[in-house]
Amino acid sequence: MDWINQKPDTFLERDFYQLLFENSMDAILLTKPDGRIFRANPAACQLFQMTEEEICQAGRTGLVDMSDPRLLPAVRERSETGKTRTELTYIRKDQSRFEAECASALFTDIVGETWSVMIIRDISSFKQIEQELRSAHQDASYFATYDDLTKVLNRRSFVEQLAQIMNHASSEGSQMTLILTDIDHFKRINDQYGHQFGDHVLIHFANELAANIRPGDFLGRYGGDEFIICLPDTNLKNGVQITERLRQLIEKSPVIADTQTIQLTASFGVTASIRYADEGTDLIISRVDKLLYQAKEMRNCVVFDLLSNDDATGQTDR
Repeated sequence: MDWINQKPDTFLERDFYQLLFENSMDAILLTKPDGRIFRANPAACQLFQMTEEEICQAGRTGLVDMSDPRLLPAVRERSETGKTRTELTYIRKDQSRFEAECASALFTDIVGETWSVMIIRDISSFKQIEQELRSAHQDASYFATYDDLTKVLNRRSFVEQLAQIMNHASSEGSQMTLILTDIDHFKRINDQYGHQFGDHVLIHFANELAANIRPGDFLGRYGGDEFIICLPDTNLKNGVQITERLRQLIEKSPVIADTQTIQLTASFGVTASIRYADEGTDLIISRVDKLLYQAKEMRNCVVFDLLSNDDATGQTDR
């Protein structure tokens, strides 16, 4: 260990040190705590796209994004504990920025001068992969929740939310209205205009429904051209009024796509219940499905009932 007792200039030129310094795949900088840089290895030159002289001239302020909020805490930690490890944003010669992990430690040479060594590893590719994985996870989560074509909740997600609303309504003793609807003569539209136009019709229908329900209500695609709407904290009377308004809006909103314009109508089944302890999502959906079936026999109308101590049924149409 007699190399420690050599003069600083000799210390910097030791053969074993040069071997480690020059062959490291990570960037190594020999610096002063104030940010001055005295040596940079070849990996650092390659990383920053600068010569060693340019790196030394640039100093810390020329290599590190000084606005990075992680910088000052890292400098403070190194000053207090003698070492730090953090991720920072660095700047290449062409001013492009990249993420890198930096490990830095303070040490004192034989004459009592304090130095710092910085080992910098480019992690920008890992950050990109991390972002891509995060994005893929978000995409997977989105597609597991929403219908790809119409961008409303898919059937599974809607039923899950419906179950939560029913549990809440049961504990609060409140009512909830459920609406099931589909487009009148949709098969005829598909056959006459083609499936691509049929997709436009489904998107238009979903958009009209979504734009005209209240905050807190939620909409899902139940299957094919069937869409389902939950109106929390809504009794049957108000639910039927909302449904009738939706029916009229659909009737007055033509679909225009590919130079084709058609007028839509839709049929609606509506139900509400306060007896959630006696039924789950399957039973209430089954009820509203039967009501929609009755509405489809007449087309462009609303058929409703209420399962309570006093059953009630009815319909509204043009």
